[in-house]
Amino acid sequence: MIINNTTLSHHKVQQLFVGAAKVDITPKYGTQISGDLGRYRPVEEIRDRLYARIIIIKSGEKTVCIITCDMACINRNIGLEFRSSIAKELATSLENVMIHCVQSHSAARIGEMFGNYQNILSPDLWWVRGETPGYNELFIDRVMKGVRQARNAFLPAKIKFTRAIDGRCAFNRRFIMRDGSVKTHPTNCDENILYCEGPVDPEAALILFEDSASKPIAGLLHFTCHPIHGYPHRYISADWPGLWSEIISKKLGENCVVGCINGACGNISPFDHTNPDFNREKNLDLMLKYLTQTGATLINNLKEVNELPLKITSNILKIPWNRPPDEVIAKASQMLKENPEPIFLDDQKERISWDWIFALRNMDQIDKLKINPDCDFEIQVFRIGDTVIVSWPGEPFVEAQLAVKLKSKSQFTIVGHECNDECGYLPTMNAASKGGYESWGKLPPGTLEKITEQTIRMIDGLFE
Repeated sequence: MIINNTTLSHHKVQQLFVGAAKVDITPKYGTQISGDLGRYRPVEEIRDRLYARIIIIKSGEKTVCIITCDMACINRNIGLEFRSSIAKELATSLENVMIHCVQSHSAARIGEMFGNYQNILSPDLWWVRGETPGYNELFIDRVMKGVRQARNAFLPAKIKFTRAIDGRCAFNRRFIMRDGSVKTHPTNCDENILYCEGPVDPEAALILFEDSASKPIAGLLHFTCHPIHGYPHRYISADWPGLWSEIISKKLGENCVVGCINGACGNISPFDHTNPDFNREKNLDLMLKYLTQTGATLINNLKEVNELPLKITSNILKIPWNRPPDEVIAKASQMLKENPEPIFLDDQKERISWDWIFALRNMDQIDKLKINPDCDFEIQVFRIGDTVIVSWPGEPFVEAQLAVKLKSKSQFTIVGHECNDECGYLPTMNAASKGGYESWGKLPPGTLEKITEQTIRMIDGLFE
């Protein structure tokens, strides 16, 4: 009886606490917009503000910090250093800090896309490498302020979860053509389309944290689709993840901080290539209309779930970087020798040939292989009561996410891509064998299957 009483008392102490904050991370005019290669895209218009949303979850000695950002991506080097600073601020470990970028193609990135091989790029071509150093500083400063705000706003919390199905907004963008080839984003209703290569994940979900009076504190939405409505223009937009977050936040209450975790959307697009009536210019508004409807369903169907235990596990897989074939290296080297200046496609010198950019990227990859032959692929899994949040770097294909959800010991599993690092596309073995521009990545074929198996084992471990 004494042991039982002690146990009951211990569980009372292990109350869940949640603090949340939202900070503006909108870049300044002139900042390079990400989501493209070799294209000068300075910010010339701001259509909507960009935000980082910070949710800190604490139970006993364990603290988890989840940051969702209306941004393109963050590279590992800067991400590691920043996560370490956040962990120190919160007296937790780096592995317990997750920075998720929704991958908006109308927002900036943090950190360079690739190095400046043999200093081939002159200072005025800083934009080719993707980053704007001044924006890195702005982002880090503002997010850290948000972390402190969230830490100072802890409230006892309980969790609710809900899901809904919406197949109107996201589509697999890879198609098998009648000649057996693969096309990504074929011409709308191309008569040579034979069939769509893969599936989608139609699940929309919401994890909601409420205080003891059932007032919403913070929420995490989940859906899976590339945010590419702003490509290749020169305006800033949070695209569907950020705009949907704001819509649902207002429905839950102005003080409720709602972020969005975008799933494994490496092969998923908002463009319906087999719909004769599809209108790209109007699609963002239509997608938000549908997601708002589905969001109302989510809010109406919220169910309370167990909020404890809070468990965290992480794993770093050492995966050899994909070495370009010898013939590709030879071709890239020759390209840069013959063309030490970029091959511009326009008189304004604002667009560079992809062949030249890929040559630069491939030679930079060879240089990096000499320093570090392996990628540190970090997988995080957070169990918060009955719910599970999975964090993956890069752009995995959706098949992996579906496999994890199918085998997860939690009924309520959501997966985030572009977390803590950008390591390129992660196609299935089948897709890699068929080609298409996502098929050759920085990591070798088979990586997606490895991370899927490892993630399932990690989830199993949290439920033993």
